[in-house]
Amino acid sequence: MRLRTQLALAFFLLAVVPLLGVTIYAWQGSQRAFRRAVAAEAGEFAAEMSTRVDVVADELKARLERMKARPQQGSVESPYEKARREALVTAEAEELRLLLRAILSGAERRQGAIPFARDADGQPYAPDPADESVLEGLGLVPGRPATRGDAGDWVVAERPDPETGIVIAVARPIGPALTEIRATAARNLMLGLGLGVVALVGILPLSRRMTRHLASLTQGAEALAAGNLGVQVPVPHGREFRRLAETFNRLARDLRRNQERRIEQERIRKELEIGRRIQEELLPRGPFHSRFAEIGGVSIPAREVGGDFFNYFPLSDGELAILVGDVSGKGVPAALLMASVQATIRARLSLERDLARLVDALDHEMGTEEPLAPYYTLFLAILEGDSGRLRYVNAGHNTQFVMRRDGAEGLASTGRPPGLYPGGGFQERVAQLQPGDALFLFTDGLVETEDESGEPFGMSRLEALLKLNREHGLKQLLGEVDAAVRSHRGPHEAADDATMVMMRYSNGEAAGRA
Repeated sequence: MRLRTQLALAFFLLAVVPLLGVTIYAWQGSQRAFRRAVAAEAGEFAAEMSTRVDVVADELKARLERMKARPQQGSVESPYEKARREALVTAEAEELRLLLRAILSGAERRQGAIPFARDADGQPYAPDPADESVLEGLGLVPGRPATRGDAGDWVVAERPDPETGIVIAVARPIGPALTEIRATAARNLMLGLGLGVVALVGILPLSRRMTRHLASLTQGAEALAAGNLGVQVPVPHGREFRRLAETFNRLARDLRRNQERRIEQERIRKELEIGRRIQEELLPRGPFHSRFAEIGGVSIPAREVGGDFFNYFPLSDGELAILVGDVSGKGVPAALLMASVQATIRARLSLERDLARLVDALDHEMGTEEPLAPYYTLFLAILEGDSGRLRYVNAGHNTQFVMRRDGAEGLASTGRPPGLYPGGGFQERVAQLQPGDALFLFTDGLVETEDESGEPFGMSRLEALLKLNREHGLKQLLGEVDAAVRSHRGPHEAADDATMVMMRYSNGEAAGRA
C-alpha cells in the first residue's frame, strides 16, 4: 500500500470514524434520556390517578367482590338462571367500566397522553372508546396483537393497586419528539460526514505533498547508496521537510568531500610509497671498504617520505666521492629530483673535478622564477686517499663534522642551496684528514628531531655525542647516534627522515674497525 493511501486511511480511521461514532452515541443517548424523562412524567401522572382511585377504593372493592360472588356456570343451571347471571355480570362490568371512566375522565390529557386502567383479568378501560382502539393498536389489550407501526414510539407507565388488583396506567406518545431527535441526530451525522469529506479532501493533497517530498528524499538516498555522491534533493518550503532536505544535502556533500579526501590520501600514500621505493633503490646497499677508508651510512625513515639521499663511490684515480643531500618537498617529485641529482653528479664528476663549478652548473640548471620551485641542500666531497686531502662544497647544508683526536671540526656552508636563488656561486674548501680521523655527515632531520615538549635534538647534543664516542667503530657509532635520537624522540613518529654517513680515514692502515 502506498504511503499516501496509508496516510489517508489512517486519518479516516483516527478522525472520521470516531466522529461518526460520537454522533451515533449522542443520538442514542438523547433518545434514552428522553424516554426516561417521559416515563418519569407518565409515572407521576399515573401516581396522581392512582391517588384518585384510592378515594373510591371501597366502592371498587365492593363491586369487584360482588362480581366474584356471582354464581358460576353450573351443569344444572336453568336457562333463566343463566340469562339472569349473565345480565348481572354485564351490569356489574358496565358499572365498573363507568366508574373507571369517570375517574379517568377527570385526568388532564398532557401532550396526547391516554390514561387507562386494567382489571385483574387485564381488560383495559379508557375514558373514550377511541382510546381503547389506540391501546389495542399498541398491543395493550390481552389476546390481541399490536397493529400500529409506531407502537415503539409510546411510553407506558403503570401503578398497580394491590387491594383491588386494578392497574392504573398512562400511555404517552413520544413519536414526534423522537422524530425531532432523529432529525437532529441525522443533521449531526451529515455534518460529521461532511466534515470527514472536507478532511479527506484536505488530507489527500497534503499527503501527496508529504509523500512527494519523502519520495524525493528516498530517490536521493538510493542514488547516494548507489555511489552518486553528487546527488542533491530539492529543498521544499515546509520547515521540517526543508530542514530534512538541507540535512540530507549537507550529508551528501560531506560524504563527497570525505570520499575526495580519501582518494587524495590514497593517492598521496601511493605516491609516497613509490618515492620510498625510489629512495631505497638509490641508497647504497652496504658499507664501502678501501685501502685508505671505510664508509657507511644509515637513513632513519619517517612516516612521510622525504628527499634525503646519500651516496659514496670510488673514482678512477684512487679518490672517493661522498655526497649527502636533502631535497625540498616529499613524495615522488622529491624522489625523482633526488635521483636526477645523484645521477648528474656521478656522471659529471668524471669530467669536472672542480666541485664549485660543478655545483654552480647544477644550480643554474635548476634556476626558475617559480616561488614554490623545488631546491635541495648538498654536501659534496672528494677524498684523495693517499694524501688525506678532503675537498668539499657545502651548498646550504648543515655544518658537518670532522672528528679528530682532540675534538670536532665543523665544515660550514659555502653557498646557498641549489635551485633556491640561482647565481650566488659556491666555494670549494679543503680539510686535511689524518689517519684515524672520521668524517660525520648528516641531514637536518637528525638535529631537528623533537621530544614530547617540542625541544629539538640540536647540534650541541650531537657534537657532544660524537666527541664521547669518536673512538668507536663505524657501525657502533652510527648505532649510538641512532639510539640517542630515537630516545630523544620518544613514542612520537619522526616528522622527517634522518640520514647519517660516517667515513673513517686510515691512509692505507688497517681499515674496518669493529
